[in-house]
Amino acid sequence: LLGLALVPGVVGNWLLQCSSCVDQAYFADEKIKENVKDADLSVLMAQLKQVRIREFEHREDEFYNKFFSKRQLGIMAQELQPVMPSAVAFLPERRWTNAKGISNTTKNVMLLRDSHLLFAAIGSLQHLATRADYWDSTIEKLDKDMVAVVSEQQDNRRKREVMLDQIVRTVAKVEVLQFSHAKTEEGVVRLEGDVQRFKSTSDENHASVVLGLDDVRNRTKSQDLVIQAFKDEFRAAVEREARADLVEKRKSSEADLEVALVKRSIEKLRWEEEQKTILLREEELRKSEDHSSKLHEARVAKEMEKKKILDLELMQEQEASNIRQEEAKREGEKELLKLRLESDERRAQMGVQEAIEKAKIEEEAKIKAARDNEDVNIRAMQAEMEEKKAQMLAAIKQTAEIAANWVESVYTSPTNLGLAIGSIISCIAGAYFAREMAILLREQLNKRLGRPSLVRKTNRRSYFSEASTWFLRLLRLKKPHGAEFDDVVLHPKLHQQVMRLADATRSAKTRRMPLQHAMFYGPPGTGKTMVAQRFAEYSGLEYAIMSGGDVAPLEEQAVTELHKLFQWVHRSRRGVLLFIDEADAFLASRKGSHMSESLRNALTTMLYHTGTPTSQFMLVIATNRPGDLDSAVLDRLDEAIEFGLPDYDARAAMVQLYFDMYISKPLNISWKRPKTTVSTAEEDSKNPSAAGAKAAPAKGSLARAALKPPSDNNNKAAEEEVWSPDDVDESALKEAARRLHGFSGREISKLFTSLQTHVLYGLQRREKGYKRLPKSMLFEVVDSKVKEHDRTAEFQVTGYNYEVQHSNPPSIPATPQTSMQQQMQRRAPEMLTTAAAA
Repeated sequence: LLGLALVPGVVGNWLLQCSSCVDQAYFADEKIKENVKDADLSVLMAQLKQVRIREFEHREDEFYNKFFSKRQLGIMAQELQPVMPSAVAFLPERRWTNAKGISNTTKNVMLLRDSHLLFAAIGSLQHLATRADYWDSTIEKLDKDMVAVVSEQQDNRRKREVMLDQIVRTVAKVEVLQFSHAKTEEGVVRLEGDVQRFKSTSDENHASVVLGLDDVRNRTKSQDLVIQAFKDEFRAAVEREARADLVEKRKSSEADLEVALVKRSIEKLRWEEEQKTILLREEELRKSEDHSSKLHEARVAKEMEKKKILDLELMQEQEASNIRQEEAKREGEKELLKLRLESDERRAQMGVQEAIEKAKIEEEAKIKAARDNEDVNIRAMQAEMEEKKAQMLAAIKQTAEIAANWVESVYTSPTNLGLAIGSIISCIAGAYFAREMAILLREQLNKRLGRPSLVRKTNRRSYFSEASTWFLRLLRLKKPHGAEFDDVVLHPKLHQQVMRLADATRSAKTRRMPLQHAMFYGPPGTGKTMVAQRFAEYSGLEYAIMSGGDVAPLEEQAVTELHKLFQWVHRSRRGVLLFIDEADAFLASRKGSHMSESLRNALTTMLYHTGTPTSQFMLVIATNRPGDLDSAVLDRLDEAIEFGLPDYDARAAMVQLYFDMYISKPLNISWKRPKTTVSTAEEDSKNPSAAGAKAAPAKGSLARAALKPPSDNNNKAAEEEVWSPDDVDESALKEAARRLHGFSGREISKLFTSLQTHVLYGLQRREKGYKRLPKSMLFEVVDSKVKEHDRTAEFQVTGYNYEVQHSNPPSIPATPQTSMQQQMQRRAPEMLTTAAAA
């Protein structure tokens, strides 16, 4: 039917008729072309830069995908159309074949013209080739300039080397002159020494001659005259000879010295002139190089500026021409698109009308044929159903025979039976072993990678657990967020104080404020741990509960475990409420000498981690002895909340709450509920604190919520039944609450668990069982628990002393008596005598 309906559309669609034709751009003969001109290559290059190559998967499973992957590389037509409009065509419909060979049609498909993209790529390649030629010529010119610069630098290097050689030779000459001058000065000094030695020698000779003359003084005068004349002549000759030699030597040495000084001055002048010449040459070379470089830079800057101006002008002209061409192309394409759309719409309308008429005719023919052959079709269907039924029965029978044969083979053969039993036992043992190993592995992983060993309980969940909790709340299978305190009974003032702190903690992160640390103190069993858990859930925090008694056994490892604990706390995404129960076990005062070194170190570590305000965790400590805590710990606490024993209203609410929890729901034993809950004036007069609490109830207080009667059908039916005066009703529960004065919430919970055991024991002894609970049983359990409570208080004060009472029957054990009771019995006669005298 689909193929027949598509036939007219195929015949009337010109695009499908020529879908196998080659693109017109490949027929490049000039005979069939007109308005031939060069394409703007820079525009094609700019368009190709904006084309984005994408990687995608084909949506339909076509016959084409049998040979090629559905993951393809290509261009999106919607992204290409704004950049290159001529490369995108719009097809009214596209026919394709799926993997099963069925023909399908897709309407309004955009097609890429591969010829346009190919020739655009060729034009861009030509543009790049032209630019590459320009770049090659520029690089060759730069190479030539660099060769000239390098040769000029080499010439300058050679000149500098020649100048350095001359300087080295001049320095060597100066050093030689300095050496010769030193030698000359040394000769002059040596000559002066020789002159001094000669003078001393002549003086010694003269002295010896004078002594000789004194020895021959007694000679004759003639001899004296001759000797004197000889002496005079000799002295004159000696003086003349000595004077002539000295003058000659001095003159020669002075002449040599003058020659050396003149040579030195000449060399010095020559060296100075050479230095001046070298400096002048270097200055001239530097000036010439600076001048040439400046001229080169100016020439290059001028050429670049001219080139930039020419390039800008060329780009502006190209952009203007491109804009004009694009506008003309767009106008022509718009007109062509309008004409194509009009013609396609007309053809589509005609095809749709033809298809509708043909489909009507075919449907009418089919309906008529079905009416004419109705009895034949019914008989064929019945035969087919009978055949299927027979096949089904045969298959069931064959399967039953196979199963019976298998069971028979197992039971008849002891080996097969043993193997079957062994397989079943092995499967059970394997499942059990796998479960135990999984539990052990989970515990080990949790110990090593999960929460620290100090954390006893936490509600930190994974993303899956949080999602499941959110889904359960959405289905109303779990209490919504904000109803965490609905089953908690608190005094109105205490409830108001806790909710104030919880609301402040809930909005601390939005207000960018640190979390406040708090202390819960009070008697045992008053709900400190439970309130901390609900507090964390209400405020959006995770909670981690640890005991202060777990720190002392760790000894030296306590500090390490505390560091691990706070590292684990800082990994939380939402923040953690760290609750330390029995905090006085390791946060006690350091003033006493009984604290060990490990506990002192643990306390110091705790003070270190809580010393600065933080928004990552909130510390809540619970203790029964707040006075034993260290002063530094108390200084770090922002709030101190006292959890006292419940008053009458709270006890009444707890009694009704635990009665429903432990008696009504598990044992199906109801109590008589009034239609309206009104407190009598007598109860208000007996319990003024309860009257005050009722006069100003806290918003959301569960003491009021616990007193509301349930609305289920069972309770309605119980109200319609006849009640006995001995059955438990509201007045009995209130009387029980009154008798439980001084009880904590934990003690009241234990009382009702004990009451549950009494009821179960009574059910075993009675055949019919209980439909309602008698008051006698309730008051019996309450009185026994009150006596136990009083005894426990006396044990803590006076101790315990056992005494046998002979008056009791042997089947009933003697009641233990405290020392206080013994003193009262001993003093009873004295008290009676005193009373009689009075």
